[in-house]
Amino acid sequence: MGDSVVLKKDADFIGKQAAAKEKVEGGTLRLRTFVIDARDADVIGDEPISLNGKVCGWVTSGGYAHTSGVSVAIGYVPKEVADETEGWQVELLGEMLSARLQALPLFDANGSRMRS
Repeated sequence: MGDSVVLKKDADFIGKQAAAKEKVEGGTLRLRTFVIDARDADVIGDEPISLNGKVCGWVTSGGYAHTSGVSVAIGYVPKEVADETEGWQVELLGEMLSARLQALPLFDANGSRMRS
């Protein structure tokens, strides 16, 4: 809602201070993409994301990336640990699966296919 809230106006409203703080600090969560070591099922949403055995986030969506040939999960994690590269897991159907933080786009991150 960042574009909808005008903080420069003189008008006061409930949540104005919190909105101003969040605009400066960027909130408490970060949206991250993970590659999952899935076997025969893919995440679809609301699965827990763990770091070093402790649940710290949740999957918002996911599925199989056919072009890249991997299972992908997208979810929110706390900003304090959002850039950790090791120790991620996602629970799927009662099983803890290893996950890797995917910092770059999965498919053609440098645009080389477009230039070939």
